[in-house]
Amino acid sequence: MNQVFDFKRFTLLVAKHWNENRKKYLLGLVAMAGLLFFWYGFMLIVDGGQRIFENMQVMTYFFGLALTGCFYGSILFAELSSGPKAMNYLIFPASHLEKLVCGLLYGVVLFFIAYTLVFYIVDIPMVMLGNSLHKSNYPGEVVSKPAEIVNIFWKPLTEGRPGPNPNPHVLFILMYFAVQSAYILGSVYFPKFSFIKTTISLLLVALLLSLYMGKILQPMLPDGGHYQSFTSFRVFENNDFNHQKIVSLPEWTTDTIAFLLKFAFAPIFWVVTYFRFKEKEV
Repeated sequence: MNQVFDFKRFTLLVAKHWNENRKKYLLGLVAMAGLLFFWYGFMLIVDGGQRIFENMQVMTYFFGLALTGCFYGSILFAELSSGPKAMNYLIFPASHLEKLVCGLLYGVVLFFIAYTLVFYIVDIPMVMLGNSLHKSNYPGEVVSKPAEIVNIFWKPLTEGRPGPNPNPHVLFILMYFAVQSAYILGSVYFPKFSFIKTTISLLLVALLLSLYMGKILQPMLPDGGHYQSFTSFRVFENNDFNHQKIVSLPEWTTDTIAFLLKFAFAPIFWVVTYFRFKEKEV
């Protein structure tokens, strides 16, 4: 039997995890649905029966996803925080990789799918309710247009504007996976108060990056210039906006950095989590 990853042993671990945690997961889904119903109901009451437009649906989806997903990621390996639970968890006959993949399966993949399903189960009837309330409260409004159900994975917020219209929803989802992976690493790295300590660590990293760019990198650049992207800099001659020069790295460098910023952070944090997980001892 493979000591690193055995599929049969992994399926047994997945089934064991579900049997031990299904009540907690189901109650969590009910709680998320209740919070979404409460939020939408609060908006309908406060706005006097106004429609729930697409932008509000997008903000609700991503705010709830970030808050609940990161919190759940911070308690994904909560068994490691206490002595007896950590001992039982670590001596269970499964490899570290299988335990990590099992955690990622429930905490990343299945959680994302379940949250999205719960969101639409609540979003669709509440948007329809908002449309009906608006129609009954403003019967003479001829130009009234009912709110549509937002497509989280496709419809861009920049639709209708001139020029290229990238889909920021995909970028938000990738950012979420990157941040959540940091909280998953924190659940292994910090035995106690993982969510709070990981949040403080991320804020400190963001502060250091801001100080580096504002106090070290910016003074090194020529006067009268502005960032255009991560790898290009725009310089105005004598502050004349009609005369400018663009200094940039090769295009393949821009594409490589953009790819790494989009897709590399989450796998890197998962790999670091694996090695940190292997260091845990009974």
